[in-house]
Amino acid sequence: MNVKLLKQKDFSLLMLGSIISNIGTLMQDFALSLYVLKITGSGTKFASVLAVTLIPQLLLGPFMGVFADRFDRKKIIIVLNFISGITVGITAIMFKLYGTLSLPYIYGLVIILSLISLLYSPAIGAILPSIVKKEELLDANSLKTAIYSVSSIIAPLLAGLIFGLYGLSIILILNSISFIFSAFCQMLIDIPKNETNYSSFSGKEFLNEFTTGLKFTTSKKSILAIIFVGLIINFAMSPLCEIGFPYIVKNLFKCNDFQYGIFQAILLGGMVIAPFICTSLFKNLSFEKVISRNTIIVGGVIAIVAVIVSPLYTSLFKSSFVPYITLALLSLVIVVLMTAINIFVGTMFQNEVPIDMMGRVGSVMNTVCMAAMPVGQMLFGVLLDTVPVYLVVFAASLVLAFSSFVYRRLTYVKEDKVNAAVEEN
Repeated sequence: MNVKLLKQKDFSLLMLGSIISNIGTLMQDFALSLYVLKITGSGTKFASVLAVTLIPQLLLGPFMGVFADRFDRKKIIIVLNFISGITVGITAIMFKLYGTLSLPYIYGLVIILSLISLLYSPAIGAILPSIVKKEELLDANSLKTAIYSVSSIIAPLLAGLIFGLYGLSIILILNSISFIFSAFCQMLIDIPKNETNYSSFSGKEFLNEFTTGLKFTTSKKSILAIIFVGLIINFAMSPLCEIGFPYIVKNLFKCNDFQYGIFQAILLGGMVIAPFICTSLFKNLSFEKVISRNTIIVGGVIAIVAVIVSPLYTSLFKSSFVPYITLALLSLVIVVLMTAINIFVGTMFQNEVPIDMMGRVGSVMNTVCMAAMPVGQMLFGVLLDTVPVYLVVFAASLVLAFSSFVYRRLTYVKEDKVNAAVEEN
């Protein structure tokens, strides 16, 4: 990984503002869940908030990319960060004045921030490839992933400590400051303006621009392949990591909270080390080969997980300690390989999509992939209640293996053309 990228002013400012804002947001999410649990005694009520926020994202998400491609992205992210900071700041003031926040108010806050992110995400997503050289994108994305992974570890620890000592108000204030700080960092970045100049904006033009982005997305096999991989990852891997692994550790292996915490720490550690492994082991391979091979390897490792959670393996031991250790090591391999896939998918997307269309294509891709997540989680939950867990895990491995086959079919034409061109030269 080329850490020298951090010496570049624009990249370092983008990362600094992003990590501070990300830590603040994750701290707030963590603290709000604890606060809702405290005032209602129900974790389900906060989970319902997250479900509600998906509705506007699924309905409006595909269209937000039009605005991200049409208007100045630098102004968009700066203004939205200020709005987010002010919104959270007002919430902190309300909490100070009244000493509490009602559940409807918390619902409203989370939904407003979710709506803001609909426009912010496609705008910020197009900035990295506009300030980093094309040949440095893989290193930049790897470094970005490592930084974000570290922040996802730090944030819950800080939030738990601060919430326990000072309560929710301080965390709201810190998150408000983090948004404002991020906005000031972004003000100092030299971000190229969108190349396309628009003199007017009407409903017809909006529809034409959205349709153009949709046609571009569906016309390129490489983009469809990226969307397919993202959809499968969210459909199969997200429920396996978020529902399957906790279910196995807590319900099947009967591990205590400390052992479960160690297991989660191992997974987070895999996300941190993956970018370093990614750039050292896979850098000389094509995007298509890395994504295809890693996907099939992950499918194979998950099949092994299905074996170790089956009675065939667990019955060999008097306790669940050895199966627990085996699962932790295999899960570490899965997380490392999946993180590498995510890095290469993101870099491939940045290479394949023109910057002036990145907002529209990215919005469509994110919405499709996001829609797969709750479907996969619901299906996974139902299956865990009706069939043995090892069969559910094995089914996930088959989905990954199938996705690797389909991905190869979508990209083999492109690879053949590239190989033919190399042979001619």
